[in-house]
Amino acid sequence: MQVITNNFGASQYDAYVDGAVAASLHYQIQDGEMWLLWTTVSDSCEVKGLAERLIRDALADAHKRRLAVRPFCHEVRKIISAHPVYLKLVPPNEVRRLHLTAVPAPKKTKQLATAAA
Repeated sequence: MQVITNNFGASQYDAYVDGAVAASLHYQIQDGEMWLLWTTVSDSCEVKGLAERLIRDALADAHKRRLAVRPFCHEVRKIISAHPVYLKLVPPNEVRRLHLTAVPAPKKTKQLATAAA
């Protein structure tokens, strides 16, 4: 079972798998902003997508708390670029500085039907 909690005392979000911490996202609150600093994932953790879920939960929490986000962590920047809805959490000057842009989804190509002669 997976559970994600905000460990306020340690300034980190923790992802638990079967009762043990499997991943953490460290942050700092500074002047109404949440600075997302770095992500760690346990070597023994084999849960696919756990880090992404952890990051997305942290971004949702920042939105709920009306905090701007400064994504210092490379993994957080990748998630923000892959899911443009999160770009609005990042201050515009930071979006420009970090060159954050939405990564377009791959275009679907139409296959032409060939007529049998």
